[in-house]
Amino acid sequence: MSLTCVTMSEDVWLTCMTHALSTETEEIMGLLLGDIENSANGGVTAVIWGASPQTRSDRRKDRVETNPEQLAAASAQAEISLMLL
Repeated sequence: MSLTCVTMSEDVWLTCMTHALSTETEEIMGLLLGDIENSANGGVTAVIWGASPQTRSDRRKDRVETNPEQLAAASAQAEISLMLL
């Protein structure tokens, strides 16, 4: 099963762009929150409904790491958002 389409809201796109442009000299990390939808014609679409930018916990150039608390908070955000959909 491979993706045939990806959709995301304008708010998610702007969140990603803002995060990327605010740290333009460093690598960035974030989580995209969404669902997978199967269509009748066999296509698979990823529907991205949220983004959770992460800050780097390690400032060394060869590391892009985040702390476990941020990942737990993003997981909680995803669960709450899913209940509201």
